[in-house]
Amino acid sequence: MNRTIVKTREAHDFLALVPQLAGFLPENSLVLVAFRGNRTCGAMRFNLPEPDSSRSVLGRVVSSLIGTLCKIPGVDAVVPVVYSDEPIASVTGLPQERFAEVLSARARLCGFLVRDSLCVAPDGWGSYLDPDCPAGGHPLSAIAASEVNRSIPAEARLDLATLRSRADLPRVDPARKARVGRRLARYQRLGSSAQTVPELLDLAGDIIDPVATAEAALGFDSENLAVEEAAALLFLVQGPACRDQMMLQFAFGESVGRRTFALNLHYAALQRATGRSLDDLVAEECAASDVPDVPDARETSDYMLGLTDERPDPGRIERAVRLLKAVVALAPRACRPAPLCMLAWLSWAMGRGSVAGIFIDQARSIDPGYGMAELLDTVVSSGHLPDWAFAVPPDETSEK
Repeated sequence: MNRTIVKTREAHDFLALVPQLAGFLPENSLVLVAFRGNRTCGAMRFNLPEPDSSRSVLGRVVSSLIGTLCKIPGVDAVVPVVYSDEPIASVTGLPQERFAEVLSARARLCGFLVRDSLCVAPDGWGSYLDPDCPAGGHPLSAIAASEVNRSIPAEARLDLATLRSRADLPRVDPARKARVGRRLARYQRLGSSAQTVPELLDLAGDIIDPVATAEAALGFDSENLAVEEAAALLFLVQGPACRDQMMLQFAFGESVGRRTFALNLHYAALQRATGRSLDDLVAEECAASDVPDVPDARETSDYMLGLTDERPDPGRIERAVRLLKAVVALAPRACRPAPLCMLAWLSWAMGRGSVAGIFIDQARSIDPGYGMAELLDTVVSSGHLPDWAFAVPPDETSEK
């Protein structure tokens, strides 16, 4: 990947760059832009505290934020950027001023250089560190007119959307949706006699190869997804084993998909032979020091929970997200939780915890007891980020 360097000299130029660094149009958010030397190395989005939060509450929030910043190797400077829904004209100074003060003070105490501390509001922008910031702030037109908006090469420029719009589903033809439902019902009738997880996994593999299908699916035209394609994907992902295998394969590649599928077959055979539960078998093998000739269950678990520095492929994930949104839009309501959870996990893997939360809520509104939705809700609501979010990438993407 070629490194793209964009230099910004003025605060409004930097603010023009921040949405590209974050990958979305921030709303009612804090974006912490981290630096390693003169170069940005991360942009993390967080919810803003309530404007009337006490100093003790702000202190706890800030401690968590700075703790997250400390996990990024080599970070020595930061620029907090507050995107507030509150107009500058409605407050004295700038919105969220106390929060910005506490945040900057804690960052300096922890050894970080605070290069600037900025606020973007509906009616202007300003710097919390600028004592001469005019009443009402600076005009937003300065950000819109910045040369930065034209200096980013087309191949490096991201198409930006708000976080909530990232969870929007495409509109689909009701007649095509009905055809997908009928085709899916055929597959489900074929599987109606398979009562156990091993039998369902064998059946799925007999009808459609999950690994080959997942790899081919990334090349499907998500805007014109065929009825057969959508129904096949929906059938496969209803089973937790295939769902997780395809999800990890979308993110990390075919080799991870094949290892995960081999692991699924291994446990299916053990369940068939022993009659024991999957949870018991996985726990027993994870406790063992080594199980010869068996894919490592801990490796799959580490991928799922983000306990690895290996970075997923962003291009594959973006294609998978477009595909799964189309699948969800075409799916019968009862079959949506599985692909919605896949969308949630893939969003979380890309650092979009707020988007993941929207998909999780949608899944739980359909099936409140859906296991993966409950697990993802615990992970995302705790603020846990995957280890690869803190790994040093081979190329930094911008420079101030």
